[in-house]
Amino acid sequence: MDIKVDGKNVQVVNAKAVTTITHLKTGVTYKNEEEWKALGIDPKEIRRDVKITVPPLDLFAKTK
Repeated sequence: MDIKVDGKNVQVVNAKAVTTITHLKTGVTYKNEEEWKALGIDPKEIRRDVKITVPPLDLFAKTK
C-alpha cells in the first residue's frame, strides 16, 4: 500500500508493537494498564517496554 507525501508515493510498512508493563520494585508483569491501575499502584513504579517489529527493508534498492 502506498500513500502520497508531498506529491510522492511512499510505501507504508506494516509494523507490530508489543508493550510489556512491569512493576519496578517487585518485577510483576501486568497484562494491561487497567490491571495495575485497579490495584492502586503509583504510576512512578511502573515501567513500560515497547518492542517494535518491522519487516526487513531493502536498503540497496535501485533508484530510477
